[in-house]
Amino acid sequence: MSTYTYTYAYTRAQALVDQVSVLFSEAGISESATAKVCHGVRERWLDSVGLYLERNGGRVYEVEARIKWSAHLEMAELEFSTDLPGWEGKGSPEALILGRRFAGVADRETLAPYYWVLFTSAIRADPARHQRLCPLVGVSYASSVPDWAKSPTIHSLPMQDLREVGLSERSAL
Repeated sequence: MSTYTYTYAYTRAQALVDQVSVLFSEAGISESATAKVCHGVRERWLDSVGLYLERNGGRVYEVEARIKWSAHLEMAELEFSTDLPGWEGKGSPEALILGRRFAGVADRETLAPYYWVLFTSAIRADPARHQRLCPLVGVSYASSVPDWAKSPTIHSLPMQDLREVGLSERSAL
């Protein structure tokens, strides 16, 4: 009997894109919408992305991934191995768990998943560019998410092996 182990390394930039892809895919966001958001991350247009659920016009649950581009730029050229404990394919344990948890809450509450993005401050400061880029990531210019139905509880966690990504889970359920 033979056992083969395949390992690979790729850039941290691709690892960031992959975490957003895993988070959105596991949460039940369509492949086309996920691809658009990942394009925005790849191009470094976005500071943050989020998934949310709403009921009766109020937000009740949300998962957010924040990208600290300054921390990323310090180590962007380093290769990154995904052969780490808890990783499944290219997905970190944190992205997998939060994406699956989001899908579970959406299913349990019978609510449709939605997503939002936050462009970098440089893009937000240029309204013409901001408006032009919005459709490329699948959002509408000058749109916003609903207010919270009630004050949410917040749970934040760093991504263990990618310190430039921070995850938060907020719930008003």
